[in-house]
Amino acid sequence: MKFVKFTILTIIATVVVFSCKSDDDPVSFLELRDRGEQQIEDDAALVEFLSTHFYNYEDFDFTNPESTANDTFTMTFGKIEGENADKTPLINQVETRTTTYFDVEYKYYVLNLRQGGGKSFSSFDEVNLTYRGQTLDLETFDFRVTQQNILLVGAAVSTVRGFQLGLPEFNTAENIVEGSNGFLEARNGGIGAIFFPSGLGYFSVAQDGIDAYSPLIFSFNIFDATYADIESDGLLSSMEDLDGDNDVTNDDTDGNGVPNFRDTDDDGDGTLTVNEVVQNTYTLNPGDPEPTYASNEFVKTRDTDAAGVTTIETVVLTDTDGDGTPDYLDNN
Repeated sequence: MKFVKFTILTIIATVVVFSCKSDDDPVSFLELRDRGEQQIEDDAALVEFLSTHFYNYEDFDFTNPESTANDTFTMTFGKIEGENADKTPLINQVETRTTTYFDVEYKYYVLNLRQGGGKSFSSFDEVNLTYRGQTLDLETFDFRVTQQNILLVGAAVSTVRGFQLGLPEFNTAENIVEGSNGFLEARNGGIGAIFFPSGLGYFSVAQDGIDAYSPLIFSFNIFDATYADIESDGLLSSMEDLDGDNDVTNDDTDGNGVPNFRDTDDDGDGTLTVNEVVQNTYTLNPGDPEPTYASNEFVKTRDTDAAGVTTIETVVLTDTDGDGTPDYLDNN
């Protein structure tokens, strides 16, 4: 019954899902195709695109990838033909990834142009970035030149799976500075692109500017990220991926149809999760020793300000009866 509930919720979420697009964009539906067969077709289309197209790598300073000159780099794509016949194809520059989604093994491709010198984040956090979304015919369906905050997995809707999987391969910027044009710029932020099949995108749900069953491209410049705690229960959403499959939507301890990352009472025992864990804050001045953490204490966030003062927030997963199951997951 738990699996059936999850499947229904996921199908509903797929219908309403967005990937950096406004909620009122029109949608339409076509006959549902087999996901496995569609993946084979989509991957062939992606490989064909990557083999026949290039990006503007000559505009990027590879001698010093972390240079300020690269901070404002905007990725564009073109076809290898005519005066561009000698360009290096994307297929020689991307890395192949695989993931299982809806019981189908999918391939997607990541172009990591610059890793980024800031912090890492998860598929469940909020990312601040600029980006462009395109189809394989290079038609742009979404474009943001100023920073946008994108919550990768939200309380009601989520970004498409390919976006969730690809972005966390990069880091945030080392610093955010004001550029000469007056806009904020990411100092040494992650820069790259993701190429993924329709099964990790909108699949059968057509969007404004996107036909059903369309593989998608997202290129982006990452600024910052905020670690999400969707239901404010003291646990980061990334901590609620109990089975470690990089998907928090299928972790539902009490089987009530609400995943733990959206459930304020994870084990359904009548006591809120926030009251079954202990949250601590440590403040370290320059030169102070690192705190000693308990074996069941985990760091949530760590930030250092301009004065060198570091603030660390942790959560202690208490286990009152000592049975090895934290209180917030133990309804006994």
